[in-house]
Amino acid sequence: MSTELHPTVGAAAPLLVEIGCEEIPAGVVPVAAAALLDGILKVLDEAGIAHAEACWLGTPRRLVAHVHGVALQQPDRHETLTGPPLRAAQDASGQWTKAAEGFARGLGLTTDALAVLETPKGAYVAVERTLQGRTTATVLGEALPDVLRNLPFPKKMRWGREREAFIRPVHWLVSLLGETVVPFTFAGVASGRLSWGHRFYRNEALAVPADLDAYKAALAQAFVQVDPEVRRADIRKQVIALSQSAGGTWVQDEETLEVVTYLVEWPAPLLGKFAPEFLEIPAPVIRTTLRENQKLFTIQGPDGKLLDRFVAVANTLSEQSRETIAQGNARVVSARLSDARFFVREDTKAPLETKLASLDDRIWLAGLGSIGDKARRIGKMSAALAARLCPAETVRVARTAQLCKADLATRMVFEFPELQGVIGADYALVGGEDPIVARAIAQHYQPRFAGDAIPQDAAGALVSLADKIDAIVGCFALGLIPSGTQDPYALRRQALGILRIITEGGYAIALSELVTLAIEGIASAREGLDAVALRDDVLRFFRGRLASLYQADYPVDLVEAVLEAGHDRPGTIAPRLQALNKLRSGEGFAPLAAAFKRVGNLVRKAGDDPQAGREVDPKLFQEPAESALHAAVAGVAEAVSGAVSRGDYDAALGHLVVIKPAVDGFFDGVMVMTDDEALRRNRLALLRTCAGLFAQVADFARLQA
Repeated sequence: MSTELHPTVGAAAPLLVEIGCEEIPAGVVPVAAAALLDGILKVLDEAGIAHAEACWLGTPRRLVAHVHGVALQQPDRHETLTGPPLRAAQDASGQWTKAAEGFARGLGLTTDALAVLETPKGAYVAVERTLQGRTTATVLGEALPDVLRNLPFPKKMRWGREREAFIRPVHWLVSLLGETVVPFTFAGVASGRLSWGHRFYRNEALAVPADLDAYKAALAQAFVQVDPEVRRADIRKQVIALSQSAGGTWVQDEETLEVVTYLVEWPAPLLGKFAPEFLEIPAPVIRTTLRENQKLFTIQGPDGKLLDRFVAVANTLSEQSRETIAQGNARVVSARLSDARFFVREDTKAPLETKLASLDDRIWLAGLGSIGDKARRIGKMSAALAARLCPAETVRVARTAQLCKADLATRMVFEFPELQGVIGADYALVGGEDPIVARAIAQHYQPRFAGDAIPQDAAGALVSLADKIDAIVGCFALGLIPSGTQDPYALRRQALGILRIITEGGYAIALSELVTLAIEGIASAREGLDAVALRDDVLRFFRGRLASLYQADYPVDLVEAVLEAGHDRPGTIAPRLQALNKLRSGEGFAPLAAAFKRVGNLVRKAGDDPQAGREVDPKLFQEPAESALHAAVAGVAEAVSGAVSRGDYDAALGHLVVIKPAVDGFFDGVMVMTDDEALRRNRLALLRTCAGLFAQVADFARLQA
């Protein structure tokens, strides 16, 4: 069946849909509100109803979708319904058969409505009809219950006698198309035009309009700031001002700001204070304790050290309650910080090194031993990397590797796993360790996320490489390979971390060397390990990560051409891409690429030919073009190799351009695939030598014209 839509926009009106609930978890609000809007737009698009731009809004008590203009009527649709082939629908005398009658009857029509439709596949019976469009209110009224039913929630609940499930009990529904209520019922609640004000400031129903600005203004009068962007900006502004009033500056924390934005409807920040003796606790512990347990913002003084003050964001605040709320937060903070201080004091009674023995009691991955086993593998790899890359840092690298996982056995990291590394660094300093070693303990987890810095010290960088490659190779050995969106061990992130450390840190290590070191480390724990297959699998994985890393900035074929020529040394990839992209943007690149591509294609096709030669014998040259190409290749070979070794790929490509006339002359004057076996082998060997020069930069056969 083919359907043709006739978009007759006609009159339009704004659409507002609001779901009022009990308090929704902060992380769910933006996801659910966006899904609500997407569901509504999908309904409109599938029905062919024209609409203007749209947006979603949300607070802890409401999910809102708004479309600025929606056509009030679904357009009429012209349909052509195709039935059975004409040969089956008519008999020899031209009468309709039972097949044709059944087709018409199924549509509620008689055979008088049937027509013959000529198609590329032959003649068919068809019916053409026009379906009158329904009102948009009717279409939405039927569809909205399913839209709400299918919103993506991590968990749903039922309440009372209701069979419908939702993230929280539904208390009201607003559904307006202009001045018209779009009627539907969900979870026993009928839609209308009544929303609800702030739970404490204005706990009463209020009629709201469908116009977006008027809707926001109406809710603001009821102490509900429904726009999360405005709410977030307001919180930020007040937190900064309160921090300055306390003599400090806000310790910027966008993650907590995002959470708090969806915890309140009418933000009311206030200052609080905790006992100054808690400042003896490491600053990261204080920040994490306040953030994770209370969603509070911390303040630092002009010297960068934390102050004994914090900013809380309440949903309700009055002059009478301000002090009470501040004291309530302070009591909880004091209790949490008392626990943290106890953990720190207990943890630091003995040096960090004393925690190492207990790592053997903690499993890292079943099949790959304990965390202690992993730490020892990291130590061996780090030592090998230090000897290879920076012998002067061998001692620091060894000490960093020895202590890098020790804090996993501390009480503090057990309470706050996100502080691993950070706590190890603090405890190392308390124990008198080299400050660079302490810093490297924290940095070896970096980069933790996209945009995070790489370790700035060699000790942190090399231990980070060892830690990450051990995780990747170990998981691959166990068959725990990322697929689709599934990557529970964050191997993609760790692979990108390795690539960034090597390239940005300037470490001249090949991926194959790194992978081989890791395989040697886990071989004793995995009997029957196919080291060759594992190595190939991991290197393919890295190739995929490199492709995704660079395809955002360069054309796909350019990235493929460079990677196919070699991706073992990540530090060479960006310079090769830049040089090739620069050459490609200039005049005359297309014929140059075509000539080099022809060389590559011939070599590739002859790659498995046992008759293809490997050594060039000038005595077998019969055509002047053969000698010319051989001389041209020999003339630039040393210059190209020298430029590549220096990393000057612009110069390398400049030398390669010189041999293009000889390549063109060779193809114009020489038959490569001649019947003479000796000549064919020698000419292929010459082309292979030529292709070897190109392959130091890119595989030109991968480039698209």
